[in-house]
Amino acid sequence: CFERERERERERERVTHETSLVARCRRVYAHAHDYHINSISNNSDGETFISADDLRINLWNLEISNQSFNIIDVKPANMEDLTEVITSAEFHPTHCNMLAYSSSKGSIRLIDMRQSALCDNHSKL
Repeated sequence: CFERERERERERERVTHETSLVARCRRVYAHAHDYHINSISNNSDGETFISADDLRINLWNLEISNQSFNIIDVKPANMEDLTEVITSAEFHPTHCNMLAYSSSKGSIRLIDMRQSALCDNHSKL
């Protein structure tokens, strides 16, 4: 009987320990998107990540939360001319300069960030 009680106590401690873990906000990266963010992807360099909404992809440094760089912008001058939106974006798992993004037209574009600061031309279609 004593052993069962001791086992129950250990189980309660384990459950209590597991449920007491709490996520905590360490940084806020804000005010860079006008639309709902559909993708976030960490870079293999361990220093940067991208965030994507329907019309833009921004490059962030993990240590700098108040500044990002717009690397893809598909927003037309006249919104009536909008024919496609960005649906997803992701860094290459090992090549830190490469990323791919998909569009609502079903295309996937591969980008090499070594070619230009603003990636308005894709590497492959």
